[in-house]
Amino acid sequence: MPTALRPPARSAGSGGATTVRLLPQDPEWLWDFYMTHDLLLAPCHAAWAARRHGVDEDIAPAWPPGLENLTGLNAPACLDAWARVHHALPRVLRDRALLHDDRADPARRGTLRAPDGRPLVPLHPVTVSEDDLRALGRVRRAIRAGAGAMPSLVVSRRPDGSADVHGVASPGDYRGTVDRTVAVLSLAPDDDTDMLAEALAPGTTTPRTDLSDEQYAAYRRFADRLAAAAMTGRSGGDRALFRSRY
Repeated sequence: MPTALRPPARSAGSGGATTVRLLPQDPEWLWDFYMTHDLLLAPCHAAWAARRHGVDEDIAPAWPPGLENLTGLNAPACLDAWARVHHALPRVLRDRALLHDDRADPARRGTLRAPDGRPLVPLHPVTVSEDDLRALGRVRRAIRAGAGAMPSLVVSRRPDGSADVHGVASPGDYRGTVDRTVAVLSLAPDDDTDMLAEALAPGTTTPRTDLSDEQYAAYRRFADRLAAAAMTGRSGGDRALFRSRY
């Protein structure tokens, strides 16, 4: 049965439309989410802001390697959008120590359980602004456009006519990280996510949450979508390994 269209909720503070996304307590995806900030958005903003305010080139922060000529990226708006999404995360996902936990078993210390009692990777319903999701989508488009215009392999000709191929930093080096970040944030709500968001909403759970058979079936279907998104640009084996943990 097709999912009914959902009118966007209204945010109490900003007046903008909001939406609920299910985000995994998984170091594998969180690494990409944080690296989108650390490798791309924060350094781009630092370099842009310094030059806008007349900081001398000798001491101004360098542009991230390969992004010196990137166009179409609104540095302050994109960084602010990421920061608001980050602020909306539950405390456990804002703790960077999680990035260095054992990636082979992110369910190890979770309190979510399958009907048979098996530990599951926790999911967290997070309310985010649709404007912020669109801003991060524009980051992805800028990186993709830059990767097309500025390839990471440069071919030059030697005096004898032979070709010399060498790699250079380019927007393409950031593409996988940004694609995986945005792909997970873009997983649209459906009947499965509605059911899980209700079951996992803060204040409605006990220290241990046991899913019903119906909720677990929804969890498994969502995990299929999550694995495809979180492993964007990686091999089928990587996707299968990610999915196997759920």
